[in-house]
Amino acid sequence: MNPTSNFFFGKERQTSKPQGKKKPESRLILILGISFLFLSRLPAQDFSNLRSKKAFQMAGSIGAQASSRLSDWNSIQDPLAYSIQIQLNPVLYGFSLPFSFCLADNRFSFTQPFSQLSFSPSYKWIQLHLGRTSINMHPYGLSGHQFDGIGLSLTPDFPLHFSVMYGRLAKASQGDTSLTTDPDGIFHSSMPAYRRTAYAFKLGFSHKGQQIGLHFLRADDHKQSLSPVFHPYISPKANAVLALDFSFCLYKDLRLNGQAGLSSYTGNLLEETENKTGLLASMMRPFLRQRPSTSIHSAYKIGLSFKGISLSYERISPGYETMGAYYFNQDFENVVLSFARNFSKVDIKTDIGWQRDDLARNKASRMDRIVGSAYLNYRINEKFSMTASYSNFTAYTQIKPVDLTRPDDPWIQNPDTVAFRQISQQAQFCFSYASSSQSPYPQQAGIDISYQSSREKSQKTFNDYVYACFRHGIRLAGEYQLQSALNFSTGIDRAAFSPTSFSYSLGPSVVLSKTFLKKSLRFSGGLNYYWDMQGKKTSGSLAGLRLRGSYTLAQTHVFDLQFNGRLRFAKGNRDIGKELQIVAGYNYRFRLDPEKLKLKAIERKKERQKKKNAKLLRYNSVTPSW
Repeated sequence: MNPTSNFFFGKERQTSKPQGKKKPESRLILILGISFLFLSRLPAQDFSNLRSKKAFQMAGSIGAQASSRLSDWNSIQDPLAYSIQIQLNPVLYGFSLPFSFCLADNRFSFTQPFSQLSFSPSYKWIQLHLGRTSINMHPYGLSGHQFDGIGLSLTPDFPLHFSVMYGRLAKASQGDTSLTTDPDGIFHSSMPAYRRTAYAFKLGFSHKGQQIGLHFLRADDHKQSLSPVFHPYISPKANAVLALDFSFCLYKDLRLNGQAGLSSYTGNLLEETENKTGLLASMMRPFLRQRPSTSIHSAYKIGLSFKGISLSYERISPGYETMGAYYFNQDFENVVLSFARNFSKVDIKTDIGWQRDDLARNKASRMDRIVGSAYLNYRINEKFSMTASYSNFTAYTQIKPVDLTRPDDPWIQNPDTVAFRQISQQAQFCFSYASSSQSPYPQQAGIDISYQSSREKSQKTFNDYVYACFRHGIRLAGEYQLQSALNFSTGIDRAAFSPTSFSYSLGPSVVLSKTFLKKSLRFSGGLNYYWDMQGKKTSGSLAGLRLRGSYTLAQTHVFDLQFNGRLRFAKGNRDIGKELQIVAGYNYRFRLDPEKLKLKAIERKKERQKKKNAKLLRYNSVTPSW
């Protein structure tokens, strides 16, 4: 009988010849079976080079930590705490299966990769999605929503690309509308939900920088998945989305890109069908039967870019919904102008945008936002560099009166709007110096300044915060490293119709470290002291001491011991509290590779045989022959 090819096992059935090594196809099927058996959640794996991957590897760590704390002002925390952590990461032909175990203060936690099915194997330009997974096809359609089902992505070398999926977006739930109370006194209730399934595809064309893609999504609730008792309270829904994205090169560096979407959303599938009028309704009629609760909305974004300068406009109409995303912003439009360019020594990035909502002018309030940011990185020379950034968020909120039906009411003085203006700003500046690495005493220094501000103009309230740090580090002789810093922070607060309050904090910190035994043993010690002030009065101070020692044995065992002490003083340097903490820890890291262990065993066997042969040779050379 002629040998026949077995597709499932990837090898030929032969009776005359012994079986050789398993081919990669058989390994693939074996891994598929294991993953489905354990319902594991595995990342995307490439099988095009499966032959070169190792069959099994194991990496992990075992750690333990214990701490003891004695405090006069913090009595909430336990005086003794401990934790034990175990992490295991077996790897089968490139598939990672991480496990973790943690026991901390009599509380046990365990994580494992077999809680849900997710499998995304790939071979060259073919990728398969199985189980609970997600595919991003379009921001106005299927965008990041997880589903239980199957998907396929084809990205060959020729211009056409294709993606398709089918699966369940949500399970059916009968719900429990009765309120229940847990031991913490929190009320819980669950609403009923229909079983929701969806299918989607995207067809794309890409050639010489020109790209265009067509996307379609259809999602439906199953009427029979929920008891008719709930029909008066919750209704099955359906959604169809037709979307488009494109990117074209108009002239040299001038590029046009955009995205658009049409969504037909039906709020109740139990209603009778009807045909709506209008251009958008006629476009979406072939994809979803229309009913009185069907609404059709549009969303689009278009932009131009030229040599680092880009201008974009986005508009999402009120009521735009898609079942392909968990959360979706709608009822807004924004315009963004940005510039980004990298020069020989300077990197610049800046943008400014304007956004508004209430496009249909039917909300109780309207908000306009202006957002701007700027970033600068200047490499002055090999030793000096500077970085600065600034961002501004300004919001104008107009709250409409509750009742405008009585214009003669004396309590309504301004029947138009009541306006609020909120401003949030943030700025950062960093100036750094680094000496040459060839210097006998390399050192680094810098100044870091951060500023945050939040203001409300109508109520005249604001909150400002400034932080500054002057830092310096130097490596001395004998592998000593000295780090020092001077920290300063201040806060200025003012509530509505209240006086302004000021608070300050100032203090230095010093850390000295030293390594021994080829950097396997390390000791460090630090001191810090801070003064706290409220207005012009000193409210107290805080002194801290920290000692730490760590030792690494054979690059796998790490022993760590820390001592932390703090003293808090009130006005007049009177001791009002102290805190002591001791932390001891141990960590063991390991990596198991059977192939390497096998090679080492062979090498040891060869060495033993070599020594045995040398011993026999010496014995034969001194033994007399009769």
